[in-house]
Amino acid sequence: MKQHCDLIVVGAGSAGLPAAIFAAQGGARVLQIEADSRVGGTLYWSSGQISAAGTRQQAALGIEDSAEEHYQDAQRIAHGGIDPVLGRLATGNAAETLHWLMDLGLQLAPETPVAGMVHEPYATRRYVWGSEQGISILKVIEPAHRELVASGAIDLRLQTRMTGLLTSKSGAVIGVRAETTAGQALEFHAPRVALTTGGYAANPELWNEVTPWPLHSHCNPYSRGEGIIAAREIGAMVDHTDRFLCTFAGFLTEPGNPLSAWFFSLAPAYRAPWEIYVDGQGKRFLREDHPSIHYSESALLNQPGMRMVMVFDEGIRQNAPEMGVLNKQGRDLRPDFNTHPAFQKADSIEELAGRFDIPPANLAAAAQRYNDAVDNRNDPEFNRLFLPRRIEKPPFYGIEAVGVTVISPGGLNVNQHLQVLGKSGAPISGLYAAGEILGFTRLSGAAFVGGMSLMPAMSFGRLIGQQAAAQLQARAA
Repeated sequence: MKQHCDLIVVGAGSAGLPAAIFAAQGGARVLQIEADSRVGGTLYWSSGQISAAGTRQQAALGIEDSAEEHYQDAQRIAHGGIDPVLGRLATGNAAETLHWLMDLGLQLAPETPVAGMVHEPYATRRYVWGSEQGISILKVIEPAHRELVASGAIDLRLQTRMTGLLTSKSGAVIGVRAETTAGQALEFHAPRVALTTGGYAANPELWNEVTPWPLHSHCNPYSRGEGIIAAREIGAMVDHTDRFLCTFAGFLTEPGNPLSAWFFSLAPAYRAPWEIYVDGQGKRFLREDHPSIHYSESALLNQPGMRMVMVFDEGIRQNAPEMGVLNKQGRDLRPDFNTHPAFQKADSIEELAGRFDIPPANLAAAAQRYNDAVDNRNDPEFNRLFLPRRIEKPPFYGIEAVGVTVISPGGLNVNQHLQVLGKSGAPISGLYAAGEILGFTRLSGAAFVGGMSLMPAMSFGRLIGQQAAAQLQARAA
């Protein structure tokens, strides 16, 4: 079965919803397919954090800022790793995107704007979010989208997965192949296709093929890389897959399942560490209370398997603040010890080391040196400042933690018009992309830059929709 329209949007998440909305509002006939049974995509998983400069909110607070300052500040945090064309496109359109969301009813959290949170802060207060994280954004976008679906301006097909791209003899993209959950094969034709299918961190096979780090994923299960695979099949450039920074840190709730990762709350900004962190040889490898979580993430990334063991004793277990698990705060971890392989306890440090295949003498020596540091109020190895108590009271506990993947590092490359580029560097006619499918590192480098993931996704989706409508209106004129 064939369908014809002006724009096909593949995906209905952070980038796909704005793309469809702005194209339809501009008069384009939009067909939108989404593999999930609901719209929203990664907004259900997102922290909902946005950065924007020159906003109405900043002006009301007397904060002077500009898109160029935002771009330069983001490059500083990213150590110059942001694509300059897309970086300026993102920061230059961020304020308009935020104003659109506010006009739709987005209520910004009263404590915003701020310069930063856990990661490296901006030099200016331009970082904002809603009280319900990504859901705050979905709650204001979805009604506008639903209205256009109800009017027929957007033909929304849920539980419909793209299986490939259709091309002309000249190589231009002219539509998509798709399949419903019932197995019905479909073809949709349009002069423009926008890929907003997200990343590939829920596809272990693709991840292991292109990214040289182990996968411990906490992400949208529909982030399967289908847009990347389809575009690669017709010659699209896929790059930046070897650039990566893990999130610090978590564990697999289902041992052996790389898609079952959860986080611990380990950022010193929220909870000072009472434990010590050791590597696979039983040696401390970082300053546990370093104020920069980027420092900790980089240190863990360089460990074999992105693996470490957190070691503490009964005295710390009784007195330290709970080591919460993200989205499961207050969870009692005690039943997991000696039942889950990542959680072990033993009557001696040496026995605990054996449970993690760590040289016992090394771990015992690391604990003793740490205890000496506590006694002397001085840590000569790493200059740790928070030294609350010794590790000496049995039983002793260890938790194996790993670097977690929340977003895909690489993806499709695009030009300033968001046209997907082929391996030659030339744009593929009719094919556009926005959102995580471009790769997280393209707009953040090997760092986490506040708001430079969700904000560009929405802005680029909006621009694709506006361009499609403008092209249609130009042809009509």
